[in-house]
Amino acid sequence: MRKRLIESLEYLFGQIGADLGLPFDACRELTTRIGLEPQSPHTFGAYFDLVFALENDELDLARALLDEMKESRPKADTSVASIDDRPSNERDRYRRLLMTGMDYALPPDPELMCMYRKRLGAAFALLDAGFPEMAAEIRSLLREIVVAAGPQDPKAITFDGASCYMLWGAILLNARGQKNVLDTAQALAHESGHNLLFGFSSSGPLVENPDDELFASPLRRDPRPMDGVFHATYVVARMHQTLSRLLSSGALDDEQVEAAKSDLALHRKNFEVGDAVVREGARLTDVGRIAIEAARHYMASAA
Repeated sequence: MRKRLIESLEYLFGQIGADLGLPFDACRELTTRIGLEPQSPHTFGAYFDLVFALENDELDLARALLDEMKESRPKADTSVASIDDRPSNERDRYRRLLMTGMDYALPPDPELMCMYRKRLGAAFALLDAGFPEMAAEIRSLLREIVVAAGPQDPKAITFDGASCYMLWGAILLNARGQKNVLDTAQALAHESGHNLLFGFSSSGPLVENPDDELFASPLRRDPRPMDGVFHATYVVARMHQTLSRLLSSGALDDEQVEAAKSDLALHRKNFEVGDAVVREGARLTDVGRIAIEAARHYMASAA
């Protein structure tokens, strides 16, 4: 993802660097740094905002976004923070790109945030004990876990989590969206899986179906584009794998064992539903075919 970002920035600098008054050395310094170290999700987000600003001839905004990219520094570890516990430009970008149409998603109160931070820590500890490869991959993929809170009314519209290609390295989680530590471990595997697929599609799509062609999805009530069905099917297999490894490791207590067995059966059913839709209707690219075949191979071996 960083390599593709560098290529895109070098192209932009070559096309409009003079118009923005950017010296070549400053551009090279930015792209060199991007190549050397993990980047904040806002480095990617600011890049996309920059492209939109240039398309609208908003050069002053474009210069400000380039300054933001040059100043952006990721934290060494995966950070956890409330949606509003950040600079206003980052908060607004997260609300715009991660929380589109989600007016019901609010910042968690301090007590809820403290509780959820502890649960996330416990979920990572569980993964470290029972599936360390997954724990390491999640930490490698994610730079920020953004926390919001859905409505307390169980009948209200809510959300579990969200990810966005334009904010690679970030996920949104609902502090009220999981019942226990095992659920939160699955949520981490789920949402990080979307980021993994975004990385797979850095040079092109996973499927070639148009977005206005809708299909049934295993994790949503409303029809979804094939790309959404593909993502849902893949991350269901990823959650199944996570639970299977946790079960075989002996890291779960008796109550978690029973919950994991129940969820495994649900994940297998959802995978079979989603994979049937993918097999029947997806126009897969080579990368998409490799990714879904890996998920199918895992699910077949897990049987």
